[in-house]
Amino acid sequence: MDIDEFLDRELSDLGLQTDKTERQTIGLSDIDSQAESSPLFESIKANLSKGNLEEAEEAYVQLWHLLVEQKLKWNKELYDQLSVLSRQFSSALSYSYAEVKRKADHIYELISRAKAAIKEGKKELPFKLYSEIEGINNTIPNVFFEEKKIISEQIMNFYQELRNATDSELIKRVAILIQEITHLMDKANNSIRANDMINAIVNYNKCIDLYNQIPEGFLKHKNSIGMRLLDIYKSLSIYTEISTLQKQYSERAAQAQQQFPSPSMAQTAQIPAQNASSKSAMLSAKKERAKMNIKKGFYNEAANDIQEALQLEPADAEAKAIHAKLKTLQ
Repeated sequence: MDIDEFLDRELSDLGLQTDKTERQTIGLSDIDSQAESSPLFESIKANLSKGNLEEAEEAYVQLWHLLVEQKLKWNKELYDQLSVLSRQFSSALSYSYAEVKRKADHIYELISRAKAAIKEGKKELPFKLYSEIEGINNTIPNVFFEEKKIISEQIMNFYQELRNATDSELIKRVAILIQEITHLMDKANNSIRANDMINAIVNYNKCIDLYNQIPEGFLKHKNSIGMRLLDIYKSLSIYTEISTLQKQYSERAAQAQQQFPSPSMAQTAQIPAQNASSKSAMLSAKKERAKMNIKKGFYNEAANDIQEALQLEPADAEAKAIHAKLKTLQ
């Protein structure tokens, strides 16, 4: 006599409705209930056969919830299903655990190789091995929480060692960059003092290239270097502006020369007028340069320009106005 027959007989003796009688009374609804549990059972079996323990566990928990909802009421179908699945889970877990052990040993071996590579000063290999380690760790099912926790702790310890080594290497690289930039700034300043502006500009551009390579996290160094670079920039910018104005003036003079190649007897009388025109052009150029320097905040340079303008034409109203403005700014 199985447990179903025993329960039916005991309930009949007590004059209570048996599960068999209830099933006959319920009819189609009971069939529907069985139909709902069957796909779940099949889903668990399918996932176990594929080694998908996490998906199988999720459905297995749902099946247990169905059993708990019976409130100790005997359900042979659920009991049989859970019994079968429990045995299948035991086999699957035993197989998967052996696989986890193999993967853990492989991870530990890769960590040892990566640590040795760090000590040997190899830069690329430790990161490549770390990526491989993470890939293997991600394939270990989360159902092995304890085992995965131990493995993850080992990986984290290795990552910290890798990070420390990387940070030390970064600090060394930045120190070399700063040293190179400082040397180039000194060369640029020496060139400016020697009025060798071409080499000064070359070294300044090299400084900017290296300055842009300094990574985030080194703001203190970048700010200190930046202040010195600004001074060099100011000197070179003034030189560039003056060179541009001189070039423009030379071009105008050349054009004027082409228009009046050589004075004839008739043109000799026009020379004073030409000199006046040249003087006017120089006066305008110096006033414009003074205005530009004021906009940039280069007040001393602007003062020199306007003094030269007043020497050319002491009575020039605009030059006087600029000179008065500079007194309020300096």
